Amino acid sequence: MRSIPSVVAAGNRRIRTAAGTVALVGAAALVLTACDDKAGIATPTSAVATTSSVVANGQPGGKSGQSTVRAVGKTGWFDGFAITVDKATLVPDEYGGAKVLIDITYKNTTLDNKTMGNNTSLLVDDEVDGGASWDNPTVPGGGSATGKVTTPVKSAKDAEHLLDTMTVVYGQASDNQTKIPLSAAGKVESVQPKTLPITGTLVQGHTTIEVTGGKLEPSYAKNERGKNELALHIKITGGQGVPAGGANIFTEYFSLKTPDGKTVVADDRSPINELLDAGKTIDNPKNYVVFVLPTPTTGAYVLSYNSQKEEGAATAPTLAFTVN
Repeated sequence: MRSIPSVVAAGNRRIRTAAGTVALVGAAALVLTACDDKAGIATPTSAVATTSSVVANGQPGGKSGQSTVRAVGKTGWFDGFAITVDKATLVPDEYGGAKVLIDITYKNTTLDNKTMGNNTSLLVDDEVDGGASWDNPTVPGGGSATGKVTTPVKSAKDAEHLLDTMTVVYGQASDNQTKIPLSAAGKVESVQPKTLPITGTLVQGHTTIEVTGGKLEPSYAKNERGKNELALHIKITGGQGVPAGGANIFTEYFSLKTPDGKTVVADDRSPINELLDAGKTIDNPKNYVVFVLPTPTTGAYVLSYNSQKEEGAATAPTLAFTVN
């Protein structure tokens, strides 16, 4: 996971953000702005939730003054997570300062245990808040857990405006990003993963490859802004003619002809490495053949499977499909 530092020493320093080089303001004198850097990765899914704020007494740490609680309820997607910013709370302290607490729910959409790493930042207006700290949970596959962002601010005055300036950001400017603003008018910048109804069969020799479905989502690998991952789930079956000792099935046997006529070999970020025996079926839910493609990723494709490269591509079976 790529990282954006979430805590830095107080004092003015220079860093690169989505808006270019800006001054990073220390926690003791926080100046806060927003980022409008567009993801440019397929058609963004924008969500606007009606936020509301209430003023309450007795919030933790609020020994003087009143806390402001804002319900946010906005969801974006990033690197296997559906991320919902639930609420933001501004809590005064007894010294005239305050802190902002942002409550977040992470739903893990993958099969593996995952932790949202430090590839995160809190923007206040167009600046990264170097005083923000992140409490990100490890979430079991298919499960949900809550996390929190905490940052100190100089004063609890004009709490509504302060919360309006804040945006929770996942990813760096050179990558595909997700941005979830706390303001009611702010739109989520994110792309929801898409399920693709792709099915078909490829047979070569004594090996049968069955495509049982697909999915399309932005790539969250480093420096792959503007690229998508097209992933096809496969089931593999060996006929009775598979030789003793089994047949190897590798990622490199799969290729994809794109709508512009180019051929892309499957990427090893989701490797296929199976030993197939005669009469055996391998139906691993993690066996996805992944292709990294530029956006937009629509049009007609042809999938090929060829384990007999020395015999020439003429023996390779193909499967045509369309991504809308």
